[in-house]
Amino acid sequence: MLLKFTTTDMFNTLLINVTSGERAYEISTVSVSSPLSEKTKPLPEPLSSSKTAADSEEFCPAKEYNASSESLDPSVSYRHTEIKDAAGTVVADVQWEGRHPHITIDGRKVGGLNDLFGTSSVRFMPKILAIPTKYDPDYVWTATADSLTVSTRLSPPISTRAYLSYSLSTTPPTKSREPSTKTLFASPPPGKTRSLVSQSKPSYLLPHASSSSSPPPSPTFETSSFKVSPVKSTFVPTHVPGLGSNYLEFEPHPDTNEVEIILSFLIMEILRRGRFNLTPYTFDNPTIWQLKEARDIFFRRMRRNTA
Repeated sequence: MLLKFTTTDMFNTLLINVTSGERAYEISTVSVSSPLSEKTKPLPEPLSSSKTAADSEEFCPAKEYNASSESLDPSVSYRHTEIKDAAGTVVADVQWEGRHPHITIDGRKVGGLNDLFGTSSVRFMPKILAIPTKYDPDYVWTATADSLTVSTRLSPPISTRAYLSYSLSTTPPTKSREPSTKTLFASPPPGKTRSLVSQSKPSYLLPHASSSSSPPPSPTFETSSFKVSPVKSTFVPTHVPGLGSNYLEFEPHPDTNEVEIILSFLIMEILRRGRFNLTPYTFDNPTIWQLKEARDIFFRRMRRNTA
């Protein structure tokens, strides 16, 4: 499935199925005046604001904080995020206390971040943040300053890519009967990531860039029990940060549903930005966030070109 974000504000957007042109999901976030009546585990602080990492590659316990103390702070803002499917049914709900999420998926109360990812441990490595997925213990969300992927514990990153500020020309996918690859998520830098994708294009997309003269890097392949359909897509870079569109492409995982994958990506992107001191997502004024993001991307490119 290839989904297009209709806005650069990932918490207030439609997700359009590129193949059919129909709305697949709607994500909306609004401010609310009162806190929640129930408390769940808050956002683990090391995931969102730690700017240094230990040299160890071991899984370390995440620090937990009492949410009740923050609820007494009048400066704490409360927000409500809903994800609706094509029929308008709410399939995911997030109540935010500041940046602490309380998550419900398909009417099932999940809880906080530890409950969403099924762990209270965080893997700290130099320049890498790693958090296991709940639905498949062999796969780990792996975030760096330049990418967000899902990888196996014993291999390099393997999965979705984010394409930001792109124009897209797409040929509808065709069904494949051949054994293909296990696809998960990300936006790896060129030549640095093994993607588990279908035969010619990544099967999990999100924000990044490429062109007809400079296409996205060709992934390498690993076979798996999953079936994925090749997608013939041409991504054309806008060359100007902030223009173009963001895309998310993935194949369903048998042990979870689409909305859990989408929501996990959104939250991991917030954590990635906090961990690596990137432009933070701003709930209050996403337009300002988008301008800052475009500025930061521009200056990062300038530094790379002059290095």
